[in-house]
Amino acid sequence: MNTTLKLGNVEATARSFGGELISYKKDGKEYVWTGDPVYWNGVAPACFPFVSALKDGKAIIDGKECTMPSKHGFVRDSELTLIEQTENKVVYELTESEKTLENYPFKFSFKVTHEISENGFSTTYTVKNTDSKVLPFCSGGHPGFLIEDGIENYKLVFECEEDADIGYTDSKSMYSDDYVLEGKRLVGKEWELCYKDFDVDAIFFKNIKSKKVAIVEKATGKVHLNFDFTGFAELIVWTWPGKRAPYLCLEPWNGLPALVGESGIFEEKPHMTFLEPGKEYSVGYKVEL
Repeated sequence: MNTTLKLGNVEATARSFGGELISYKKDGKEYVWTGDPVYWNGVAPACFPFVSALKDGKAIIDGKECTMPSKHGFVRDSELTLIEQTENKVVYELTESEKTLENYPFKFSFKVTHEISENGFSTTYTVKNTDSKVLPFCSGGHPGFLIEDGIENYKLVFECEEDADIGYTDSKSMYSDDYVLEGKRLVGKEWELCYKDFDVDAIFFKNIKSKKVAIVEKATGKVHLNFDFTGFAELIVWTWPGKRAPYLCLEPWNGLPALVGESGIFEEKPHMTFLEPGKEYSVGYKVEL
């Protein structure tokens, strides 16, 4: 089910399947990727209880081998319940089911809140541990942004001066400390976008200080949008390899893909959150035009 939000000159649409914000238009201009299947049929998946892919689609969770072949967990493929709606906000919720308990043996509440303003929007993920044992999870977002004239006309501008290697994931969405873009580093604040950098899969900037980044037109210096990922440990950047697609994903994660040669023990994943019974955890990102 789709829900439309309107505020001044802004109109946005959210959907209950996946709990995603699938459109944000200001003065009639779309900023969110449209999900065109020619390029990528996703829009802005929520990542829970892991990010990217598990090694061979499996992990040892709570001492048991579990299978979750879909990338980024199961929220993106689930029907969420709309539990709150106002003029400019929607809140969706997913709780455990017989299906999720088969391979993620925990009780939980996962809420997604989208709140729009006349100059952008925010997306917040709230996890509550409704179980009697500690809840381990990774979390993150995967929003795609429409860039109709192609990403090579743009650059990323970070808030801080950086000096960082550029890591990447392989064709199985796994990473290794040895996977770095040859001859390239993020030095300073600016990174010029180039389709070739995504020939294999996603890229990420290792150990950066910045928690804000802007997509900026190279020729004019005009800001397309500002992205605030405060609260997240990693920023992954992606567009589909080889398609020269008119979108870019900025993916804030508390987690990392499966590491080549890892043990497969879920609780050992980097940036894992361990939530005590009855406790609640929130993290989110903001987009400003």
